[in-house]
Amino acid sequence: MTEIARQKIFEKLQLLDEHFAYLEKLKTEIQDEEQFLSDFHIFASTERYLQLSYQAIIDILDLIIIEQGIEKPEDRKEIVSLLYNKGILSEDLAYRLDGSIGFRNILVHDYGKIDKKMVYKYLMEKTDDFQVFKREILSWLKKI
Repeated sequence: MTEIARQKIFEKLQLLDEHFAYLEKLKTEIQDEEQFLSDFHIFASTERYLQLSYQAIIDILDLIIIEQGIEKPEDRKEIVSLLYNKGILSEDLAYRLDGSIGFRNILVHDYGKIDKKMVYKYLMEKTDDFQVFKREILSWLKKI
């Protein structure tokens, strides 16, 4: 892997850390689901930071595919299983991220149909995946 690609991955991981910190702060501001659903500031911030977090993950996975000379998948949803099959992501993380990439697509492309309860669920249940992803990518980088 080139040093430039490695540096870009580290920069994306740093962004992921920043977004994770913002999401964790948002969690502390939420009393319950009802408040989340009625507070458009918290909802909008959550939606945006989730989108940016998943985009950072996709960008990192794209960089790895390019640098490792792996044939690009036909669609984004295949990217996670492709890197699992190459031994870069664990089975557990690949399973957890698989649906999340689809969720990111909804946030970006179907913004008129976003289910606020789903955004709340992702905030409360899925943000730890970002830290697991970071650990697995850093571990993989040490091996190559």
